[in-house]
Amino acid sequence: MARATRRLILVLRETAARVADQHVTYRWSHFAHCNCGHLAQTITGLSPVEIQQRALLRAGDWAQQAERIVLTPDYGDRPSLDEGCFEPPEVERCSVSGAPLDEVFAAMFELGLTRLDIAHLERLSDPAIRRHMGTSRVDFAHNQRVNVVAYLHAWADLLELELAATEQLPLAHAAE
Repeated sequence: MARATRRLILVLRETAARVADQHVTYRWSHFAHCNCGHLAQTITGLSPVEIQQRALLRAGDWAQQAERIVLTPDYGDRPSLDEGCFEPPEVERCSVSGAPLDEVFAAMFELGLTRLDIAHLERLSDPAIRRHMGTSRVDFAHNQRVNVVAYLHAWADLLELELAATEQLPLAHAAE
């Protein structure tokens, strides 16, 4: 599961609040308005249009694209002392390589999410979160707004419990 941080907990709660708003578009079949798309909007501040455009540069859903992303730069087989060996990713980036969505994934990973977290969020399928929700053995549609909101809150609650245990601090949402 994701690395528990205060920032990630806040991002999950903010995303849940946005998805809960009936005035906000939620459509599981749309890359920018689905479970992962809304989380990506919260993390990056990108608009749904920008996320959709970036996503369409490569085939695959969120989980498939997260699985294919290269987390470390590939410098080829040149010797490390070769002049020009380090090439920052923003230099001469191929416009069809999918690199812009890689930046979205990089922001998600930097926040503490993993590839598996993204795959689980897409289908609301993380076993620990589902157990915490009490839905581990029942049908739980991954494409219903109310389920996404509940899942995001449960995820944030679990991370908060983990963080509180680690830091031995009182829970912020204990009174709720």
